[in-house]
Amino acid sequence: MASDGKLLFDTKLDTSGFKSGLASLSSMAAAAGNGFKNITGKALDGIKTGFKAAGVAAAGFGAYSLKAGADFEAAMSEVEAISGASGGELNALTNKAKEMGATTKFSATQSAEALKYMGMAGWKSQEMIDGLPGVINLAAASGEDLGVVSDIVTDSLTAFGLQAKDTGRFVDVLAATSTASNTNVSMLGESFKYVAPVAGALGYKVEDVSVALGLMANAGIKGSSGPAIK
Repeated sequence: MASDGKLLFDTKLDTSGFKSGLASLSSMAAAAGNGFKNITGKALDGIKTGFKAAGVAAAGFGAYSLKAGADFEAAMSEVEAISGASGGELNALTNKAKEMGATTKFSATQSAEALKYMGMAGWKSQEMIDGLPGVINLAAASGEDLGVVSDIVTDSLTAFGLQAKDTGRFVDVLAATSTASNTNVSMLGESFKYVAPVAGALGYKVEDVSVALGLMANAGIKGSSGPAIK
């Protein structure tokens, strides 16, 4: 479940309401003390303790919300610097990351991390927006880190001479190969680091290369490993 969904992002929000809420909790605790003086001491202590616990919990959530928002803003600043996006484009990227944070298992900050790798690969803002859901689906299905998967996808697409618009096709190939053979997305990404540049230059299709890597993985050759040479 995303830990910094839509409600936690904007650190520029007026915090007066939150402070007012804490003040109200303190007032309620005081009122409880005055209103129940004639009850037993234990009951009174219990009421006060309950209100104090609620106040601490509310304060903790507020601090967490501010940190989550700050982390997200820092991540989007990196995206802005790397991609060169600004104005409406940056707003669209920000909103997409927030949407993914609110609707997927990954947080918006993690989504921003994925966007950063796309920007490093030279993708345009709309390409990043269009490609993010597919990368997130692959990371969720494989259980891999979202930033790592985005890095694998963007690097491998470039090596094969493919473009951002081919993200859906490439993601499907990786998912199918990792499911049908004795390997996973991380190990495929490691293999592609060595194989993809050569295979791409020779004109091999990503589907054929993935099948070959899957068969090799079934034989114990996976990731960056190779057969022992004597």
